Amino acid sequence: MEIYPPLKIKITTIKDKGRGVVATKDIKKDEIIEYCPLIFISEKEAEFFEKEETILKFYWLLQPETKKLCIILGYGSLYNHSKNPNAEVDYDTHNLKDYLFFRALKEIKFGEEILFDYQFDDDKEEFLPKIK
Repeated sequence: MEIYPPLKIKITTIKDKGRGVVATKDIKKDEIIEYCPLIFISEKEAEFFEKEETILKFYWLLQPETKKLCIILGYGSLYNHSKNPNAEVDYDTHNLKDYLFFRALKEIKFGEEILFDYQFDDDKEEFLPKIK
């Protein structure tokens, strides 16, 4: 697994959200923002995490093509949700589906927060509760 460090983004504090990811340079439409390696979780590990009350539940996802749970490395678990996103997530289909990547849906300007749609049910607005 190779690591591709992101060159145009950084993690920062976002008012009322906690952390988030913002552009440090302009990003063009369709540009890859970040490649995020995935660590797949075994069924045994997943059962353990489901039983335990752990913050890790908020940082894993079900990889749709393989139906396996995974933890996203890089900044992947720090992007915030929006129903009007400026980025999307897709999976690497060339390797062993062990990466996901964020791609710009439109031009993203310096300092703009990068957001994607978590595709939750309509009644769920945020991945985590708002920070007070």
